[in-house]
Amino acid sequence: MKYALSLMFMLLVQTPLYAQTLSATAERDIAISRIMINDKRNTSLAFNMSFTEEEREVFWPLYRKYRDAMSNVGTRQLDVVVDYANHYDSMTEEKAGELLDRSLIYEEQAIKVKQLYVTKFRLILPNTKVARLIQIENRMDAAIKLKISEGIPLME
Repeated sequence: MKYALSLMFMLLVQTPLYAQTLSATAERDIAISRIMINDKRNTSLAFNMSFTEEEREVFWPLYRKYRDAMSNVGTRQLDVVVDYANHYDSMTEEKAGELLDRSLIYEEQAIKVKQLYVTKFRLILPNTKVARLIQIENRMDAAIKLKISEGIPLME
């Protein structure tokens, strides 16, 4: 289980983490991973979006706000995973239900953030570029979630 948690933390780079949850080494590894993933995300967007000069100037500040908002939701999603790991060996029906409910709430919050920012992106970009942006975001998020889920054992 410790290996799975280490793997999960190393790969979960879209969310800030609480200091009391991780060792200094794990925090450093996550910070490095976060930078690498964010760089990859930004590079992918820059390469695939074909921004005009005007679009570029207004897109990147708004995009940073979007990623910050998604990170806030991601923090709460991470809390569920950490809580799961902490209770893995002593899971109760009540705790499993609580974790499931929290997880669904945070997934819904992530969708709401995405919907809010799609509306904002549509004010500065054509719909084709907004759709492409969301496709790229969804691909990156899916790849990260897949790697994380591979390291988390199924509930007994």
